[in-house]
Amino acid sequence: MKIKPTNSRSSSSPLVYTNKSSVRTSLENNDCYATNLTINSTGSQIAVLTVPTTIQLFDASTLKHTSVLSSTSNNFDSNDSSSSITISSIQYAYISPHILFASTNKNLVLAWDIRTPQQETFQLNGCADEHKFLSVTSNNEDLLVAAGSELKGEENVAIAFWDLRSPGNKQLLGYYTESHSDDIIQVEFCRLNSSKLLSGSTDGLVCLYDVKKANEDDGLEQVYNANGPVAKCGFSQYNTIYAITASNAFYIWSTAEENQELLVQGDTDNDILTSDMPSEQMDTSLKSSTVTHHLPSTHSTIVDILADSNINNLLPSVLQETKSCWPLLMCDHMGKMNITLVTADKCEPTILPLNSPHSETLRAAVTYHSSLYTCSDDGQLVQWQPSSTTTNNSIDNQTQITSKKKSTSRKPY
Repeated sequence: MKIKPTNSRSSSSPLVYTNKSSVRTSLENNDCYATNLTINSTGSQIAVLTVPTTIQLFDASTLKHTSVLSSTSNNFDSNDSSSSITISSIQYAYISPHILFASTNKNLVLAWDIRTPQQETFQLNGCADEHKFLSVTSNNEDLLVAAGSELKGEENVAIAFWDLRSPGNKQLLGYYTESHSDDIIQVEFCRLNSSKLLSGSTDGLVCLYDVKKANEDDGLEQVYNANGPVAKCGFSQYNTIYAITASNAFYIWSTAEENQELLVQGDTDNDILTSDMPSEQMDTSLKSSTVTHHLPSTHSTIVDILADSNINNLLPSVLQETKSCWPLLMCDHMGKMNITLVTADKCEPTILPLNSPHSETLRAAVTYHSSLYTCSDDGQLVQWQPSSTTTNNSIDNQTQITSKKKSTSRKPY
């Protein structure tokens, strides 16, 4: 069933930005922009990855810049391209609020204790066959790290695994090498199951594994076809996983054992079946229950699906009124933003506009309880909170001010 957006419901803004900061150290440093961000397990620190390569740390409540990570054994100097390290992604550990992982182009995953930002705490080394790692994740026990690599040659692409239980020697456990045929853009462990791993690749496939199994063939549980290069993927609400492609199509699949199928798909150009994939690899068989949303092209970039388990804290009033929806964070090239709620039934998408301080395309977003953080090509890091919360706080503050004025205006007799 195809749902047209022309009469999509609009609503008032559910979020307002409360803080913003810049990753640019000077007014002249206009070529520095943010590409990735991650927040630690206690919600106290945000790490932002920039181009040229830096990892900057900010206090999550104030967005005050606190430090920049550096390395004593690896060169971050972008002016020396022959020896400098390029970092593609960063991710905080799931339990420890202090450990941060970074995937690099030097066959390494670096790890820092952010309390000592001047040098990395340890390195996770790949095998002798040098890989450039594009993505990194740790499981919900902080015992296993996985990293996805760039394609090397015609067939050499892999997911590497390390065991962190040995304090002296972070052991390389091995590789998955058969499931993908191109760059592995994202890897993500399920936050509810320490052995479930998701990977997304520019080959158009999203793979779900159980890494407890003895080998890759046994561990590969499901392969989902996104019909185009995957830009982002992840676990989402209601026992689902999602993928967003480089051409801004999105797919949501059910992972429930009794109903493993494509629930929702959509795009921003009314051409969901147009793809860079070879026609023989495309999955064009849609079940009658699959809902297709052709979203307005005014906000043509799908930044991410807000899939945090605490999303109800971020959009409390909206999600109380909407049953089983997925919030898509969207923007245009000028930084204008909205949250579009899509469902797996006949309801039209609900478009929630946001008053954005960004001036260029967003690159990444992350949520923590009642806060959303976004970063973009304009170099800004922005914090958002529910408008109802900020309104109530403003009313309370105004009430306190008024009360003080009344108390101080009383005559002394």
